[in-house]
Amino acid sequence: MLCLTALLFASFFALAPSQGQLDGLQSELRSAVAAEQAGQYEKAAALYQRIAEQADGELQVQARTRLATDYFLLHRYTDSLQAVEPLTQGAAVPSRLPAQAWLVEGLDYLELDHPARALAPLRQALAVNPDSGTARLALGDALARTHRFEEALSQYQEQTRRTPQLPDAWYKLGLTYQQLAAETVKEVAKKFPASTVAEQLAAEEALANEDYLAAAKSCYRLVRRAPQQPQVHADLGFALLNLGFPKVAEEQFRAELSQDPYCPLALLGRAVTESLRGDQGGAMASVKQLIDANPHEASRLLASPPPVALRQAWASGKVRVPQPLATSPAARLWVAWLRDSGTTFTPPAALPAPCVNLPSHALEAPGVWLPEACYLSLRQRLGRKKRLSPTERLKLAETELRLVNYQQARHAAQLALASDPSSDWAMFWLHQANERLADDMFLKVASLNPESPRVHEMLARYYAHEHDVPRAKAEYSAAIRAAPDLPDLHLGLGTLYWGSGEWEEAEKELQRTLELMPGSVRARFELGDAYVQQGRWQEAIRQLQQVRDDPGVGLKARLDLAKAEEEMGQLRQAIEVLAPAASQDTSGEVHYRLAALYRKLGDKAHAERALATFKKLRDASLAASRQEAESLDKETAEQRALPSVQ
Repeated sequence: MLCLTALLFASFFALAPSQGQLDGLQSELRSAVAAEQAGQYEKAAALYQRIAEQADGELQVQARTRLATDYFLLHRYTDSLQAVEPLTQGAAVPSRLPAQAWLVEGLDYLELDHPARALAPLRQALAVNPDSGTARLALGDALARTHRFEEALSQYQEQTRRTPQLPDAWYKLGLTYQQLAAETVKEVAKKFPASTVAEQLAAEEALANEDYLAAAKSCYRLVRRAPQQPQVHADLGFALLNLGFPKVAEEQFRAELSQDPYCPLALLGRAVTESLRGDQGGAMASVKQLIDANPHEASRLLASPPPVALRQAWASGKVRVPQPLATSPAARLWVAWLRDSGTTFTPPAALPAPCVNLPSHALEAPGVWLPEACYLSLRQRLGRKKRLSPTERLKLAETELRLVNYQQARHAAQLALASDPSSDWAMFWLHQANERLADDMFLKVASLNPESPRVHEMLARYYAHEHDVPRAKAEYSAAIRAAPDLPDLHLGLGTLYWGSGEWEEAEKELQRTLELMPGSVRARFELGDAYVQQGRWQEAIRQLQQVRDDPGVGLKARLDLAKAEEEMGQLRQAIEVLAPAASQDTSGEVHYRLAALYRKLGDKAHAERALATFKKLRDASLAASRQEAESLDKETAEQRALPSVQ
């Protein structure tokens, strides 16, 4: 919310009332404006409320608009909506209302999780003021949250055209491309449940989310079904490598390279496993082959941290590049990667060698890697054709992707999908293009103003989404150093600490959030939960009592609060907390806890009724998920057997 809130301030303070409107209420208006400028929004809101009750005409419009804005900045979105709706709902000529009134109404609906209702006021805000970046970004948000992603992209792209040096729209573009990539994974799985391409997408999604066991299981199934599927052995190798089985991983990398000798992921994986077993010469040869054949993909892969096993071996001195090899470009790049958990490797302007003979399978086999020079040759060949076959359309999308022309790849994949909606490969390349575009947008954000707290926050959110918690924490910490009084920053960092069970650090950040923003429900719930986890029952009760009725966290807060009350020996209070949540109980947990509490009180009748309801809910849940439970049992057995493959 930091991005929109920061932008809102600019339009907010531009709403100064005219001298004529001050007549009769001049003192209160001046006091309200002064309070706003001092950040005293509660005081300003009280003044504007009185003015709105006494004034009419333009002065009432100004007062209500500013009152709504004050409430918005105080995170009181329902109050803000109630302040502005008398203007917007009765507007005979919408264009006569200030854009700010429509904007605040739209933002309120977004914050209250009604994105569809936000669309009309945000469009009206833009109609009144086409230069409002805040309205355009908020409209993009509303479109994205109603799954109208292409329309959202158009709004964000227009804002990047208008304000190319501001990071907000670039960041939101990245988020939308991320969402589109995730939606494609779901759509492929739904449309093509038996497709090997769909399973490979799911496996690669698990790899990206660091769920290496799930990725390994998917890849093992794929290897059995389609051993010739491009990159499946490489994906399996990386999953196994991160699970701690480097020998088996190396077998997979070599299997991949036997059928796809230019596969960058397999070349990098082979280099890692060669290095781990002490063959530094082989590792350097693999790295050289990688950067010679596909330097742009090498740069992308080496922007991510090395596998944990390799980092640990390097840190302990078990991996060292011998001096005779250390001066080669491949070795210098390798060492930089190991030292920095990333690299600034820039692909050369000219490729090492031209494509002499385009392989015969270049136009037939989707996903099989070629050297970058051959992709250039293939793109020229396809570009000379007036009409492309379905296979050639797919190959063009793949080629543009390999040449890091991601927008062109996305367009080509969309055309391929439009001509053949049953093409799982078209959806695969569309997913890949969206993912790469998302990464590019976040890199753009980082390059615009690397010292900005807003940029640090955006990157923190990105890293948190990518499950890179250390980097997310580092970005939040950098943002806080630059802007120590922004509550959203402390909340973001506190949530990361809370999610990883670092209770003392979480407490510090969440308490600071509440000092700066006492109305934050999320901060108060997470702080209360942290106290529960530490057995600090009285402190937990103080926090959780304040949020137990909030619809966003109410059930979780009540369960925590009842636990604290029970531990304090306050059994009846615990029952009073849990009883109203019984109607929301779908798993049986609330009724099970109630049964235990009634039993402790000696209330056998109520205990038996609660236990009976618990059993019904549990049985219904088990029946509904019996297939999933059987699948889980099978996967657990596979997991136990997994070490035997080394």
